[in-house]
Amino acid sequence: MSSSTREKIFEVAGPVFAEKGFQSTTVRELCDKAGVNVASINYYFGDKQNLYSELVRNAQKRCESQHPLPRWEADTLPEQRLYDMVLTLLQQLSVAQTAPWEVQLLMREVLNPSRGGVEVAEEYFTPFFKILLDVIESMSIEPQSLSKLAEIGLSVLSQCLIYRYGSETIAKIAPNVLGLDGKPDVESLALQITHFSIAGIKGNNSFKPETRLGTQPTINLQMSRL
Repeated sequence: MSSSTREKIFEVAGPVFAEKGFQSTTVRELCDKAGVNVASINYYFGDKQNLYSELVRNAQKRCESQHPLPRWEADTLPEQRLYDMVLTLLQQLSVAQTAPWEVQLLMREVLNPSRGGVEVAEEYFTPFFKILLDVIESMSIEPQSLSKLAEIGLSVLSQCLIYRYGSETIAKIAPNVLGLDGKPDVESLALQITHFSIAGIKGNNSFKPETRLGTQPTINLQMSRL
């Protein structure tokens, strides 16, 4: 009976948190939807935060289990590794049909991280990002600082994320890049992002923008101190 009550709460809470977010969801609302006593969340999970953290972690594991990180042979080219990582991320972001609320919940955590999201970042996103930076470093023609590698890594990730979190905007400004179902071909997109990223990593980065009179950005000194 106790495991059934816990499962009811877990099953109900995921979609509600995904739709409304942590702050806007109440313990009473979850318990009413699950048809359990209002004290059940504290009894089985400790508090609402623990329930939420467990849901976020479970959502990430479910998405990752469908498309796990690639494993490579020692002689795998860095370009192939980059493609594999981009493809894996795009696949994980495209599982909305098989894990709808899980993807929506993780979207919230990417855009507005909570304590539960920080834990997931430490367990998954941080290791993933470190592997990505190692791959980028192995392709760089010249030695790069950690901050520069991070900038390049974020550039690669942003190309992937825009197709998941900006799909409605893409449909309006560049509908031809989407398929008939409103979604891009994941493998073709992964190849395009990989080609573009390799060109940026290995290309000529000597360009310096002109500084024109009257176009120099102003700095708010008060804000710069914050």
